[in-house]
Amino acid sequence: MERPLLFKRCPGLEGRLDWIPLGDYPTPVEKMTGLCRSEGFRDFYIKRDDLSSPHYGGNKVRKLEFILARAKARGHDCVLTFGAVGSNHVLATVIHGERVGVKTIAVTFPQPNAAYVRKNLLLDHAHGAAFVNAPSEASIPVAFIKAMSAGYDPQNRKFPYVIPPGGSNPRGCLGHVNGALELKGQIDAGLLPKPEFIFVTLGSSGTAAGLILGAQLAGLESRIVPVRVVEKPICNRYYLAFHVNMARRFILRRCPEMKLHTIRATDILLVDDFAGERYAQFTSEGVEAVRKAREMDGIKLDGTYTGKTLAGALDFIHRHGLEKRPCLFWNTFNSADLYPRVKDIDYHRLPPELHQYFEGPMQEEEIGCEVVY
Repeated sequence: MERPLLFKRCPGLEGRLDWIPLGDYPTPVEKMTGLCRSEGFRDFYIKRDDLSSPHYGGNKVRKLEFILARAKARGHDCVLTFGAVGSNHVLATVIHGERVGVKTIAVTFPQPNAAYVRKNLLLDHAHGAAFVNAPSEASIPVAFIKAMSAGYDPQNRKFPYVIPPGGSNPRGCLGHVNGALELKGQIDAGLLPKPEFIFVTLGSSGTAAGLILGAQLAGLESRIVPVRVVEKPICNRYYLAFHVNMARRFILRRCPEMKLHTIRATDILLVDDFAGERYAQFTSEGVEAVRKAREMDGIKLDGTYTGKTLAGALDFIHRHGLEKRPCLFWNTFNSADLYPRVKDIDYHRLPPELHQYFEGPMQEEEIGCEVVY
C-alpha cells in the first residue's frame, strides 16, 4: 500500500487528511494506435483510469479514497449521495462503501434509459444500496429529507454522511490532484511524451478541477481541456473554477508553503458543444466515438460521458491542426465486467418506480446501435 503522491508533494497533508486505499495505481497509459491510424494522429494516448479497481473502476475511485475515509473517521457507517438512476458515481459509492463497511443510500432521479442503467441498478441492489427515488429533479430536496430520516442512526445519534453529486467537493478533487502527480511521474519515466492537451469529461467538475490543480502542483505544463457533458447551468467554466479554487484553499490551509495560484473562469479552455440535448441523451458523435474506441483499440466507453468526451477531443484536435502533437484522453469510465454477476437478478426486487427502466425501450434500441452491458 503506497501512500498518495500528494502526501509526498505536500507533507503537511499526511496525518491531517483521512485516506483509505481503494484503487490500484498507477493506472496504465497506452498509445491508441488504432485511433492514431484512423485519424492520422502521431501521438494520441489514453490514461486508463477505467482500470483503477477490479471491484469497480473509473474516476470515482480516486475521489472515494478521501471521501469515504472522512466518513469513517467521523464515525459514520452510512452515506447518502445523489445521481440519476443509472449513476456511475452512485454505483462506485455503493461498491466501495460496501468494501469498507459503509452502507449507501442513493437519492435518484429520472434519466433516459440505456443498457448501462439496467446494469447499474442491478449492481446497486446486489451491493446493498437503499433507494429513495425523486420523480423529478425538482423533488430532490424532498427525497433528500426522506433519505436523511431513513438513514438516521438513533443509537449513535448520527445522520448519514452526505456526499455531493459526483463526489465533487475539495476532498474528492484531491484524488485527481494525485492523479496529475501520477501522470507527471509516468511522463518523467518516459512512458509517454508530455501531452500538450489532456481531454477529460466535465460533469460535476471534481475530476477536471483536480487535474487542473494537480497540473499546477506537479509542474505539468499540459493544458487540461474539459469536455462538457451536462447541461450548462450546472456545468460551465465558472462552476469549474469555483471547484478548483475551493480545493486550492483546502490545500493551502494545511500546506501554506505550496505555490498554487487562483484560477479564473477565463483561464479555462472548454469544449462546450458535445453534451447533446439533455443529460444522458446519446448523441451520434458520442456513439460513433464509442464504436471507434472499441473496434480500433479495444477500449470500452459509454454514451453518456466518455463517448462524448472522446468525440469532443477528436474534433478539437482536427479543428486546431494538432494531429502531430502529443495529446491524452483521460478515460473516466469503468471497464470491469460486473454484469455477469447480476444479469439473472429479477428486477422486480427493486423499488416499483424503477421497473420502467427494465420494461421500456433503451436508447440503443431506438437509435439502432449495439447494446453493450
